[in-house]
Amino acid sequence: ETYVVAVFTLVGLDKIITSLGHDAAQEAIRRVGVYIDKHFGAVGGFSARNNTNEFVTVLPYSDQPEAADILMDFIKDFREHGIQEIWADASKQAVSLECVEFTILAGLAEGQPIVEIDSVIESAKNQQIEIGRFRCAEE
Repeated sequence: ETYVVAVFTLVGLDKIITSLGHDAAQEAIRRVGVYIDKHFGAVGGFSARNNTNEFVTVLPYSDQPEAADILMDFIKDFREHGIQEIWADASKQAVSLECVEFTILAGLAEGQPIVEIDSVIESAKNQQIEIGRFRCAEE
């Protein structure tokens, strides 16, 4: 049976930490995880943090076209609501009022049980594209 791995990366986490503090960064990470789980957990996927700013989601018994459809639904909701919710919740924990821009990347790769999952994760990372960007308002 095939499976699909999705890798999500929060780019700009270092800037969030230095500008807004660790609590704000932790809240941003938590909110990204909640949004991933909202879409992928509902269809049987499971996620874990693979790195400080990276989540890996596995969709067992899935294939690339099915996972791409789920990802497109995620991207639409994320762009309309998620990115703003992440900023709103993170900024509540911030030590300053500075606005910090950040980006979310996502990539998919299909795997099979005979293939090492690390190579599938690496393939998903190599296919990441920007799926959302928080931009500060022009002043």
